[in-house]
Amino acid sequence: MPPGLRTVALAIGLAAALAAAGLPAGAAAPLEKIAIAHSTVSGSQVIVQVMKDHGIFERNGLDAQILFIAGGPIVVKSLLTGDVQAAITAGPASILASLGGADVVTVVGLLNTADHTIIARPGINRPEDLRGKMLGVNQIGSADDFAFRYALRRWGIEAERDAQVMALGGQPARYRALQTGQIDATTIQPPLTVSAREAGFVTLAALADLGLEYQGTCVVTTRGLIRAREDTVRRLVKAFVEGIHFMKTRRPETLRSIGAFMKLHDPKALEETYEQYTRLIPRVPYPTPAGVRTILDDLAAKHPKARAARPEDFIESRFVKDLDDAGAIRRLYGQ
Repeated sequence: MPPGLRTVALAIGLAAALAAAGLPAGAAAPLEKIAIAHSTVSGSQVIVQVMKDHGIFERNGLDAQILFIAGGPIVVKSLLTGDVQAAITAGPASILASLGGADVVTVVGLLNTADHTIIARPGINRPEDLRGKMLGVNQIGSADDFAFRYALRRWGIEAERDAQVMALGGQPARYRALQTGQIDATTIQPPLTVSAREAGFVTLAALADLGLEYQGTCVVTTRGLIRAREDTVRRLVKAFVEGIHFMKTRRPETLRSIGAFMKLHDPKALEETYEQYTRLIPRVPYPTPAGVRTILDDLAAKHPKARAARPEDFIESRFVKDLDDAGAIRRLYGQ
């Protein structure tokens, strides 16, 4: 068919589709409203700002309302009450809820490792120097506490037996405690890593470089929503895949979104945040069964159900798999 006739045929087909949907010719399909919560303001969740700033939700037929709800457990509760339809949070919150019988499932794995860096005061230059020292974490049982303990075990150090652990709250509080000598080491994430290096603190390890498989930041929803609005979830997952591609390939625009999301202005901090998360977020964002198993093993001592649980029961990978199998993700990157 000649190009001109093909264009006419496509236009006629579109007009017919619009008419069948009860829409006038030339009208766009209405966007579907969806509320999405994120649990922290950090580089690990900045993708929602990128997607909102650059129309990625809209291109996938979604009118996304982005809500900040501090703390993974509260975000999951909002998901279960129906106040939001999807959420970005760390794996442990959704896995704990599922173990308790909640209808929560992970559909996108944004970080399949831990994004923490262990820093220490000057004079502590090797992991073994942490023996007998005071270590600061957010809360006992939190993601950073788990990451710290994992690293310590890799180095032959057991928390409580070989070192003291103090719960001090978020990164700013822990960093102040390190500055004042209240603790000897802690975990941080970009962009605070820039300030820590410039202040002379010692970087002992980045958890991602230790080979830790861990279901960190992920996109969760409910199986109930999947049953009721499967196409919505499919388009949401596709939007996140496109958001990842945008972050990895559109650096200047992404840097501006990082600055807006995190209220950052320091170019070094912006660049470090960009480099960290575009490196760690995978192109094909499958949730990781091995990362879920890591969390279940950690929970097993306090939650007997975790011992017998199957990692596959906590994730729904088919939406990413469908895009992967169809070659859609490879085509995004020109492959």
